[in-house]
Amino acid sequence: MAARGIVRGPLRYLLIAVGSLAVVAGTIGVFLPLIPTVPFLLLATFCFSRSSARMQIWLFNNRLLGPYLRNYLQRKGLTRRQLLTSLLSMWAGIALAIYLAPVLAIKIGLGVICACVTVHLLRMKRIDEGLQ
Repeated sequence: MAARGIVRGPLRYLLIAVGSLAVVAGTIGVFLPLIPTVPFLLLATFCFSRSSARMQIWLFNNRLLGPYLRNYLQRKGLTRRQLLTSLLSMWAGIALAIYLAPVLAIKIGLGVICACVTVHLLRMKRIDEGLQ
């Protein structure tokens, strides 16, 4: 993946910091089923693509995290375990957010977004556990 336009100045450092935090969260998500991995890695990819080509290349070539990104971005799909983990953690988090949200419009918006992401994930291909 080639880097797009690399920004300069303070925004570059902010993007690197946000991308790095997203990598940490995504790494935790590999081991903790309640934290989704792919969304954090996509955020990191976005941030690094605009701030650091070196970090973006590292992320895609990382032994632990690279396969998640490559499978998703190359439209290979998700394993059943990744799908189940993603759906369960997303709905648990959204259910809590809906419960805590003070405004009905926010609750409805969160529900609609979660339903759309669920449809997206369910339409993705399934890959065997050993082929990731």
